[in-house]
Amino acid sequence: MRSRSWCTACARSWPPPACRSPPCAASATWCRRRAAMPEPEPETAALRTRSLRTRLLLWLIGPLVAFLAVNAYFTYTSALQTAQLAFDRLLVTSAHALADLIRLERGELQITLPHAALEIYDGSGSGIGEDGPGRSRMVYRVSFLDGEYLAGDEDLAPYRERPPQHPLYQSMIALYDITARDAGPMRMAALLQPVESFEGMRLVVVQVGESSAYRTRLAAQILRGTLLRQGALLAILLLLIWAVATVALKPARALARQLDLRPARDLTPVVMARPPQELKPVVEGFNGLLSRLAAAQEQQRRFVADASHQLRTPLTVLQLQADAGLRGDLPPEEALASIAATTRRANRLVEQLLSSARAQQTAAQEPAERFDLRALAEDVAVELSPLLAQRHHAFRLDGAACELVGYRWMVREILGNLLKNAIEFTPEGGALGIRLQPDGAGGAALTVWDSGPGLSDAMCEQVFTPFVTDRSSRGAGLGLAICMELARTLGASLTLVNGSAEPQDEKEAVGLRATLRLPGRVGHEKMPG
Repeated sequence: MRSRSWCTACARSWPPPACRSPPCAASATWCRRRAAMPEPEPETAALRTRSLRTRLLLWLIGPLVAFLAVNAYFTYTSALQTAQLAFDRLLVTSAHALADLIRLERGELQITLPHAALEIYDGSGSGIGEDGPGRSRMVYRVSFLDGEYLAGDEDLAPYRERPPQHPLYQSMIALYDITARDAGPMRMAALLQPVESFEGMRLVVVQVGESSAYRTRLAAQILRGTLLRQGALLAILLLLIWAVATVALKPARALARQLDLRPARDLTPVVMARPPQELKPVVEGFNGLLSRLAAAQEQQRRFVADASHQLRTPLTVLQLQADAGLRGDLPPEEALASIAATTRRANRLVEQLLSSARAQQTAAQEPAERFDLRALAEDVAVELSPLLAQRHHAFRLDGAACELVGYRWMVREILGNLLKNAIEFTPEGGALGIRLQPDGAGGAALTVWDSGPGLSDAMCEQVFTPFVTDRSSRGAGLGLAICMELARTLGASLTLVNGSAEPQDEKEAVGLRATLRLPGRVGHEKMPG
């Protein structure tokens, strides 16, 4: 299905042939970018939405399965080795028992073996080592070392080598595996037994064996039992982990329910009775966020209330001036001039409000930049040079170039406000200026001085409060408040002092001196490229 978008400018549906107006072109560009964006894979989305309890199970099930698999392997091999050792011991015992039955009768070696002695368990196999209803039937062969048959199953291949001394059974016996023609895999024991005869001492090899099928079945039973036990243990562990995680996460669910039931405008701290140690940082951090939001909301409410009150005055004056012009109470030129002056004051007030709002929101979002403080001061002075010329002020800029890293527009806004105030409150033909001085720590002090009347000591502190202004001022009382807010965002300090303790000339000895002390670096500088 093709992606479509609705253009609010022409009220037509896109794709591109439907419309070529700029809004539609922007919509088309947005749609193409949206179509080019890769959709999240279902598995990735599923991983993001899994609960903490499910993640805990998934994280634990892998190590648990690996541990239980290793444990099952070692348990199985240990049990199998024990069973093999027991069966081998039985073969060795049977071989010794057969060797004890060999007798010298009438000059010949003979062995008389009861049939029941070869049936450890009741079996009725018909072939070599053939399995019966219980265990497999044991087979045997007695022969001389050279392979000459003496007794037992002739089909069984003779053991022609000399059995070694077995370290476990303290006798000359060999344990080995063969594959019989009729019985398949078999486990054998070959015992070397010296026997006294008329011809002297002769070596007899007693071979006893049984089919490996029973051992294979027993190994399968051991493996099946091991896997069943380990599987049951894994299931029990998973259930226990699930139950423990459910109980452990109960405070988190209670916190979530408390937050869900909380009204949207409720910014009071969250209270939990005996919260777990792991949830304490979450609750404390969330309460800190609520506290900051409440403070910001209160500040915004107070600011909006004050701003609406301040905007009401110029708008009312503007309405009265317009009505007076319409009624003919004032000449048209005078009415228009009054309206223009009021509009400029209202525009200045709106600009200050926007600057304050931007200062509150931009510090954590905009990258800092490297700039020359003297070049910035020169730009501001050039921008305000018409006002300086209009009032015939003598202006001076002192200080060398000084590079800083920070928010350039904030420093420009502060300097512009301070210089405008100095121009406005300095009597016509007075002196004012900007002085730059590095502080030796990478920062700088920027001072705007004038030869005006200055401020009282109390007003030097109060003037930074929003909408607080001197009676002689025609402004709204926002300029210096915004300057202080911007200075705090920059990590700087802004102070107002009357006169100068060490004046550089006579005119600087009176008036007001505003000093902005800037650090060398604020924020993170945007890397080039």
